[in-house]
Amino acid sequence: MQVALITGATGFLGREVVRSLLARDAEATLVALVRAPDEAALARRRRRLVARLREADAARVIAVRGDVTEPRLGLSPKAYLALASRVERLVHVAAATSFDLPVDEARRRNVAGTAHVIDLCRTIKRRGGLGRLDHVSTAFVAGDRTDLVQEDELDAGQGFRNTYERSKFEAERLCVAMRCELPVVIHRPSIIVGHSITGETTSYKGLYGPLQVLVPFYRRWQPLTRFVPLPACRRCPLDVVPVDWVGDAVATLYHRSDADGRSYHLAAGPTGAPTVEEVAALTCEYFGARSRRLVDPRGPLGCLGRAAAPLLRLAWPALARRVANYLPYMISNPSFDTRNTRAAGLAPPPFATYFPHVLRHADTAGFGRRTPSRTPAMRRASVEGTLVVST
Repeated sequence: MQVALITGATGFLGREVVRSLLARDAEATLVALVRAPDEAALARRRRRLVARLREADAARVIAVRGDVTEPRLGLSPKAYLALASRVERLVHVAAATSFDLPVDEARRRNVAGTAHVIDLCRTIKRRGGLGRLDHVSTAFVAGDRTDLVQEDELDAGQGFRNTYERSKFEAERLCVAMRCELPVVIHRPSIIVGHSITGETTSYKGLYGPLQVLVPFYRRWQPLTRFVPLPACRRCPLDVVPVDWVGDAVATLYHRSDADGRSYHLAAGPTGAPTVEEVAALTCEYFGARSRRLVDPRGPLGCLGRAAAPLLRLAWPALARRVANYLPYMISNPSFDTRNTRAAGLAPPPFATYFPHVLRHADTAGFGRRTPSRTPAMRRASVEGTLVVST
């Protein structure tokens, strides 16, 4: 019976990875490293983690109190060695995903956290275990590139639009450097949204960020917004994938020995990624609004927006930060080659088939401000064990 340690198990993606790993192997046991101030809090977080799992699967999830940002994962030397003797391999999902963390804090969480996970893998291997690391990175380690990014590429001299991209790049670079010593598989999801059937999500970052700004604005000022174009480039690709598919893809590759030493873009790819214009059109269609004109923020009209930026920062600082964080992704993005992923038999569902579900759930939930009522589809997916979300 193989035992694996998973970090970030209680997060948005981590819960889907847990569900998929348990569903694929009836003998596997998962040790979830969970940040918690005490044992009572650890027990509560474990209960929430396994609440949507089948009873037999829930029994195979063990929670251990620890922290990837600490040496030895915050464990005592004795507990650390005991863990290294029990665990065969690691799945590293934990990450700080905020775009505007100070660079030192982003590095502490993402780079130092990955270094500590690598240390455990090395200890496991020295003690006779496999020591394989499945590292969940991001496709946006490509930074500000605008060309087609291959799965075996990492450092192409790119710049970075925020500390999240930079720190995840640096973390992945550590993993690549360890391939001479450890079996390492790198998973690079693109922009992750809610469940492909129910639309459910517990994280309103990524693509949800611009929608949280634009949807309320266009609803509130509907007469005025007929004349207000969207600041975005029409042909800019937005590579989006649903969380349940990403979780299943990570679990599939986890069980493939030939994945060792490879990197995988868990992405829609050049032919499957919608453009900003297509995302805007589907959004307008869902909300019953007329299609909006898109204007390149780098053009002449964009000068007005840049001139108004200081006023926006003064009047609505939180809104200004959101705009600054997400606007670069509405202007230019790379495309992601998915050759390795497709060769493994993995392909996400077409964007147009699940995006309305994503919009419906986000709208019902007020983009995280209230708890949406559960539809029959949501309840059915939960009962069948195809849905895991956090509370």
